[in-house]
Amino acid sequence: MRFSENIASLVPSATLAISARAKKMRAAGESVINLSAGEPSFPTPQAAIDAGLEYVRSGKSGYPPTPGIPELRAAVASYVRHTTGDSETEPSNVLVSAGVKQALFNACFCLFQRGDEVLVPSPYWPTYLATVELSGARPVVVPTDWENGFRIDVETLEGLRTPATRGLFLNSPSNPSGDVYDRELMTQISAWAQANGLWIISDEIYRRLYYEGDSAPSIFDVPHDPERVLHLDGISKAFSMPGWRIGYAVGPEPVVQKMSALQSQTTSGAAAPSQYAAAAILSSPQRDKVVGEFRETLRRRRDMAVAALSGVRGLELRTPAGGIYVYARLTETSDSMGVAEQLLVQGGVATIPGEPFGTPGFLRMNYSVSDEDLIEGLARIETFFS
Repeated sequence: MRFSENIASLVPSATLAISARAKKMRAAGESVINLSAGEPSFPTPQAAIDAGLEYVRSGKSGYPPTPGIPELRAAVASYVRHTTGDSETEPSNVLVSAGVKQALFNACFCLFQRGDEVLVPSPYWPTYLATVELSGARPVVVPTDWENGFRIDVETLEGLRTPATRGLFLNSPSNPSGDVYDRELMTQISAWAQANGLWIISDEIYRRLYYEGDSAPSIFDVPHDPERVLHLDGISKAFSMPGWRIGYAVGPEPVVQKMSALQSQTTSGAAAPSQYAAAAILSSPQRDKVVGEFRETLRRRRDMAVAALSGVRGLELRTPAGGIYVYARLTETSDSMGVAEQLLVQGGVATIPGEPFGTPGFLRMNYSVSDEDLIEGLARIETFFS
């Protein structure tokens, strides 16, 4: 069958595929602990449930505005102003989408084209490469090193910059590693990008799940070019609402308008009940309390995972500063794809190998699952490697 060259190199999401396989195995009666997909185990916050139900029970069924309902755009703008160093964000700077993936897709399609290059630090969320390629641009992987916390530096970025370079992706806390760029590094990167007229797309979906403060440093916390920065976030992680599919982009109004126009020709936007639920939790007086309670539970589970795996032969790891994953280095092989397959089939634990993240020889393990699943999964991993 002939397909368009637009999708010639497109492959399914590796993380979703492995998670789906684990769920299928469990449905078939096999004993599998799923530490693969990035789905927090907490219930949806009550304020969001109440607002979503109220909308559904109202009987309303109309299309919401393409860029998002006014209540949610205002709530996002206020949330950004109160949790970052930005004081200028207005509702008109916000585009609500069906998850951060759609916000990322909109951004790449509006900003990049054939002949452009976009810098993507490794390890990277696989969707970054796929979305850049779908836009016609070429992703250029920025190599990093486990030993220094997968940190990028301006010298490496400058060495990779060409006349075709148009943008840079940032993801801190990192998926998959949980490493965090400090304010000094963020400042250096921002200044370099601004000096070279480059776009920064900063994916900050794990920003509030930071274990050394209330929030990891944001691109909005440091001096930046407001006309060439897009901040991406959503409610999937910090508010444990992945299935509600609400993400958003915050950036210059002309770009938000173009992204909204593109969205009007694709999904038309996010589902209305989800938008009202998101607006409710982002506006709730309990908002930061909810995040804080989630974060403290995740801190405990992170410490549990690190303690259990630190002495396991064949694994090397460090304590992640943020996010919901342990990214363990395999010390006896670089074939993490093979190890993940064996661990799933023989050990009964689903993890994500490092290959899709551009760093073979690692395993990503989600510790935001229930205590019961985490304890059992860690025990199985210890047994498998022993």
